[in-house]
Amino acid sequence: MKSVVAGRVEPEGGLDTVAGLNATRAPFLVASAESGGLCLAGRSAALLRTLEYGRKAAASEADILIEAESGTGKEILARLIHGWSGRRAHPFVAVNCSAVPEALLESELFGHARGAYTSANAAQIGQIESAQGGTLLLDEIGEMPLHLQPKLLRVLQERELRRLGDTRSVRVDIRVLATTNRSLAAMVREGLFRADLYFRLNVIALTLPPLRERLEDVPLLAEHFLERYAKGKNLRLAPEFLARLSKHGWPGNVRELENSIRRAIALSPAQEISAELQPGLLQATPDAPATDLPDTRRDGGSVGEGFTHLQPGMKLQDMERELLAKTLVATCGNRSHAAAMLGISLRTVRNKIREYGLPSRRDYAAD
Repeated sequence: MKSVVAGRVEPEGGLDTVAGLNATRAPFLVASAESGGLCLAGRSAALLRTLEYGRKAAASEADILIEAESGTGKEILARLIHGWSGRRAHPFVAVNCSAVPEALLESELFGHARGAYTSANAAQIGQIESAQGGTLLLDEIGEMPLHLQPKLLRVLQERELRRLGDTRSVRVDIRVLATTNRSLAAMVREGLFRADLYFRLNVIALTLPPLRERLEDVPLLAEHFLERYAKGKNLRLAPEFLARLSKHGWPGNVRELENSIRRAIALSPAQEISAELQPGLLQATPDAPATDLPDTRRDGGSVGEGFTHLQPGMKLQDMERELLAKTLVATCGNRSHAAAMLGISLRTVRNKIREYGLPSRRDYAAD
């Protein structure tokens, strides 16, 4: 795998020089342990174009909005941009707007003064100040509550903030990157996101292609995950197995492929991983039955095909519960992965688990 690596982002944030991606069409690999193994890898023109555009954008100080589906590697692209920028020697601070409880998000971002609330015994800087001189990543910015958006807009416009409960403003020198798996433009039309904040974030727009649009990259990714998770097992992927992976729809993108390879490693009875020995490896998902793409398109089946568990008159609540339960089983109880596969926030997954009384994490098999 190392022989085809043109560039790599390590957990510490270091970056080897990468030049002429489009010109050379060289294989490219970016891996980050901090993202749970999720990586960017490939030879496809779609991916290389995005990386080259991102490298050029990194040279500016403009804020960047990255819109892409869950599981495509948005945070890794953000780390790449930071590594390519003149701010690479300074902090890269990532805040997941969907993972921090709404009541704590303001203090998490902006910090607070002593006595700002009952337990605030000392002043505390927020994540925005922690990124001083470097890059602030606002992950899943679409999940930011509306009442906090004007305060963030002021930071973007004035490059200064006011801690919670404080009367003084603090100057900040940061570059802001934001990611979302939802269309912010659509959210603006629906009144769910401020138009002024959207336009302020969207100075430079980047998108990452979903895995189904760069299927030629699947073998490289599969080999990367095999190397990562099968250490000491001397396993290899059968050619027909790789061919099947390259025809799957991958609605969960790179994260789904990663989980499939991990399942294959865990379940393989032989040194060569073969698709025939693992009929349930590529699990069905809400928008893509577990069949090969060419076959599902050629057969001309009805829209409802592949959803035989659904019955006319079935309550939407029951359907939602069943879908969430099956997704949690598929991800071995990993709520973040389940949220990504379903295209909803982690907060929503947590609330639905409580609402439907689904099992806790410890009741699932170890991932």
